[in-house]
Amino acid sequence: MTDCEDSTGTGVSRRNSLKVGGVTLSALSFASVGSADGAENDSSRTGDSGQPGQSLGRVLIKDGTIVTVDPDIGVLHDADLFVQDGRIERIDDHIEAPAAEVIDASDSIVLPGFVNAHLHTWEAGVRGIAGNWSFLQYLEKMLGNISSHYRPRDAYLGNLFGAVEQLNAGATTVLDWFHIANSPGHTNRAIDGLEDAGIRAVFAHGPPGDDSAKWWQNSAVPHPDDIRRLHRERFPANDGLLTLAMGIRGPDYSTDEVVAHDIELARELGIPASMHIGSLGPGGVTTLKELGLLGDDLNYVHANRLTEEEFELIGKSGGSLSTSPEVEMQMGMGMPALRKALDAGATPSVGVDIVSNVSGDMFTQTRMALQVQRALDNQPTVEKNKQIKTVSLKARRALELATIDGARALGLEDEIGSLTPGKRADITLIRTDDINTSPVHDPVQTAVFQAEVANVDTVLVDGNVVKRDGTLYNATARRRQDQLVQSGRRVLRESGMLYE
Repeated sequence: MTDCEDSTGTGVSRRNSLKVGGVTLSALSFASVGSADGAENDSSRTGDSGQPGQSLGRVLIKDGTIVTVDPDIGVLHDADLFVQDGRIERIDDHIEAPAAEVIDASDSIVLPGFVNAHLHTWEAGVRGIAGNWSFLQYLEKMLGNISSHYRPRDAYLGNLFGAVEQLNAGATTVLDWFHIANSPGHTNRAIDGLEDAGIRAVFAHGPPGDDSAKWWQNSAVPHPDDIRRLHRERFPANDGLLTLAMGIRGPDYSTDEVVAHDIELARELGIPASMHIGSLGPGGVTTLKELGLLGDDLNYVHANRLTEEEFELIGKSGGSLSTSPEVEMQMGMGMPALRKALDAGATPSVGVDIVSNVSGDMFTQTRMALQVQRALDNQPTVEKNKQIKTVSLKARRALELATIDGARALGLEDEIGSLTPGKRADITLIRTDDINTSPVHDPVQTAVFQAEVANVDTVLVDGNVVKRDGTLYNATARRRQDQLVQSGRRVLRESGMLYE
């Protein structure tokens, strides 16, 4: 018994028998903790505030296979990781940390928490309705119709459960592209939902979802000025778990005057701007160049149909790409543009995009990003009826896309994205004794190609344990799951979209 286990008596005894992944953890499992609900108010804070999860102060993750994604540290076997006050203090063999909570990782791969670089989190309430839609159908049905029926309460529930879903799947950070800012109440409650989930998030405040023609069709209406209030009241320091960004329409959806206004407003506030671009055709980045607006504070989403010259402009200006391969291929946006981003020197990243359409887990999207790009790289050789000699991208590169590259894309690489002493303790543990992960010969390949949501055992955000032994610690979400179901059904019924 270690000093840590002896000093507190709280060391976790992990199950050593072979477990069948997915049998018991296919649904969210919540710890039975928490207090009664406060009264619900559609536009202001309820009695749900408070730190979700377990705040332990000192945590020792012991005897794990630690995949640091730090090129100077690499992969360590049977190693310990010590967390204090939310920060990674040390990674080494046989660390002694009296009075620390011990997490036995002897049957685990220890990874940086995944970074979901593009997510419309609010759509968790209307999960699984867009699987047969094209992009134009999505624009027609979701933006301006379904989105107009969201109330502040619905925005709260969507963001709460959309974020909790990410934590359950090992993603500790999201860029939440919020485009139902129909009122200050909607925005406030959406932020409350992220807070109550306990996730790290970049909240990209976007336009309202009450009128698609007004906001998304060559819009001459500038970004809502409510973002100034958010910057002042909700994000005065902009350096905590939640930080602020702008979700702008960009040149594909708004006039040049609005594009300039929005980017200049983001720069005035000192926050990054993210835009959907290149899904309808090329030319948007060229417009940004002509307007003198390119910069390393711009995040480009999808970008499938941009030209090589436009990607060169993104790379030279220090911009980042967020690709969501499954949605892009289904909806007819074009093939994912990962290779173009890599070749141009742009920062690449991966996101889920919309759970109204696809699975919300980063395992699926990361694998798909890698394998689709491999197929595209292989195709010229295949067309010559020859065999490839080596694959173009390795598993480690895919893991980087989902961790450190995502952190770079969101401007958080100094804080998260790798297990490096001094960084914040955003950590995911994947069980290696499940039927689909055992035996482990290459931990990186196991994490990228074999693991799934059911194998995510323990998750820490900023050193706070939000999931442990397959169980989520979130009393608010445990109490409100039925409310999410009711919310989604009402929204779809009022939109004329309910499948009954």
